[in-house]
Amino acid sequence: MKLSIILPARNEETLIRETLRDTVSFLQKRKISGYEILVIINGTTDSTKRIVSEMSFKNKNIRMLKSKPGYGLAIRKGFREANGDYIAIFNVDFYDLKMLDLVNIDLYGKDLIIGSKMTHWSEDKRPVIRRLVSKLFNLYLKIVYRFKGSDTHGIKVMKKNVADRVLPRCKTDSGIFDTEFVLRAQKFGFKIADFAVAVREKRSPRFNQRILQTLLDIWKLYKALNG
Repeated sequence: MKLSIILPARNEETLIRETLRDTVSFLQKRKISGYEILVIINGTTDSTKRIVSEMSFKNKNIRMLKSKPGYGLAIRKGFREANGDYIAIFNVDFYDLKMLDLVNIDLYGKDLIIGSKMTHWSEDKRPVIRRLVSKLFNLYLKIVYRFKGSDTHGIKVMKKNVADRVLPRCKTDSGIFDTEFVLRAQKFGFKIADFAVAVREKRSPRFNQRILQTLLDIWKLYKALNG
């Protein structure tokens, strides 16, 4: 199998159907055969599970899996179940399908490509405070961990051997899992590159909660990488 797409989903009833339809349509137009979309249900209390079940019944390339609540736990489950030579991680509310074209050109010879919101060519339409928090967090990563890229969160495409090598070393299970994974991949010496993407808010932002969560994640990351 060529490509596995991991899609964590928790209470995404308003977006999940559109996301899956868009993704399948893109793959068919690009003639990317041999793919699977792994929708990881993690703590859903709305109709997300029912919607995914209906869509997976109609399209056998869509697989519904379950994990305990937590973004990192959902990604771990997806990595363990993925059969593709390449693995993509998308979020239901943030995905750029153009990144999937990279699997047809072997990721430009890289091992891991990150969909960055913060390159000169990116199109970031999030509120100003969200962009500011992201920039400050990235600056922190550069100073403390010598991170060489411009973003760690969000969509990624990688060769499967990256996940196989890095996943056993990761310790976090929350939203900071993304960052820990990228930093450990960099430490292992994998070739990593940014890919400029466009991002817009598809749900109401919760600034105070985001800021508090970022501070908590910084502490979790420090413990994971220095513990």
